[in-house]
Amino acid sequence: MKPTFVIRMTLGVAVSCLTLSVFAVDPTITDVTVRQRWPWSRLVDIDYVLTCDTTNRVNIALTAFNDTTPLTLSTNSLSGDLYGVAQGARRIVWDPSRAAYTNDLLPKFRVTLSPTIIPSYMIVDLISGQMSYRYDWDVWYDVTNHTEFMTTNLVLRHILPGTFMMGTPTNYLYLKNAYTSPEDYHPVTLTQWFYIGIFQVTQKQWALMMNTWPSYYTNAVSADSRPVELVSYSSIRGTSASSVDANSFIGKLHTLSGLDFELPSEAQWEYVCRAGTGTPFSDNVTAPNDSTVSLLARYRFNSTVPGVGTNRNADATMGTARVGSYRANAWGVYDMHGNVWELCRDGLVANLGTNAVTDPLSTASPAKVIRGSAFDEAYPNLRSATRLSVGTGDTYKNMGFRVKVAEPGK
Repeated sequence: MKPTFVIRMTLGVAVSCLTLSVFAVDPTITDVTVRQRWPWSRLVDIDYVLTCDTTNRVNIALTAFNDTTPLTLSTNSLSGDLYGVAQGARRIVWDPSRAAYTNDLLPKFRVTLSPTIIPSYMIVDLISGQMSYRYDWDVWYDVTNHTEFMTTNLVLRHILPGTFMMGTPTNYLYLKNAYTSPEDYHPVTLTQWFYIGIFQVTQKQWALMMNTWPSYYTNAVSADSRPVELVSYSSIRGTSASSVDANSFIGKLHTLSGLDFELPSEAQWEYVCRAGTGTPFSDNVTAPNDSTVSLLARYRFNSTVPGVGTNRNADATMGTARVGSYRANAWGVYDMHGNVWELCRDGLVANLGTNAVTDPLSTASPAKVIRGSAFDEAYPNLRSATRLSVGTGDTYKNMGFRVKVAEPGK
């Protein structure tokens, strides 16, 4: 590689996305500068300025050339501002020692950068399998005004990578209860973005995929949009640690849509539940009570907990609520507290410890983590950090799930 070089270029790239609003500003990249840190380092800095809407996040595709000859840069040789990038001055770093050009001279090295907006929402039609993308301003009418839209489509929210504190600090006013698993406070970094369902999977959605209706709460008026329950981890994804069963709910979703659906990891679940907060609940209330928690969740205070022999066709004032009945958290995700416990992909780690971890996922234990609590629990058990476990074949009328779609290729 040539010891020192500087190349400047300006380009504006229009973005092509599904359902892109006329009000959205197409992202542009300008002031691209390429400079090697020679002689003190072989690393190459690729600086650029991204202009886009302040609410947008953008993925950057990089193509490298030596004059007109394309170069293949391995993914692990690139770092920096490539994914989920906000507007402003940004930098990508290329490490030639991790590529095939360690000892090559590249006197005319240059790059092109292409931005693609990451849409806030992914919509998957469970009848046709078609996928579309939507933005904050145009998804709410359909979601909040059309029950059929909510139950025949999966609506997923884009979640950026980040670092958060997972678990329960010792100075919480409401400490963990004795029957929950340990919740030691520790920093967690998630390096990959993903989409997660803004609602718990509903009974109608389960029926569309599985052609069965297993739930206890089957009132004809409200059942379609209530969370599915009486389903097991095995029937949701299968029990293999490394792959999804093709005949499971998630396996059939993958076949229908071609997307990499999964259960969220325990860390991803808590990250989304907290939505940037560090308090026991996602609304930043440090001293919760029934008045504040009842705005967020269906739980024992605001539901009629059924007794033995109760008619399963009772309306939605009993047991579970229709998904989305309570206030969303700051990231636009509903029912992270209460309604039904949610299965996560992880096997239970009895004590997560206090060390910092990155992208944690444990699949060794046969006991699977559940999060979020349910309609029949008191509010202290609805905290963001509360964790229990169940067996892979267990079913309960207070346990369901939501799904995620991973970053492509991850």
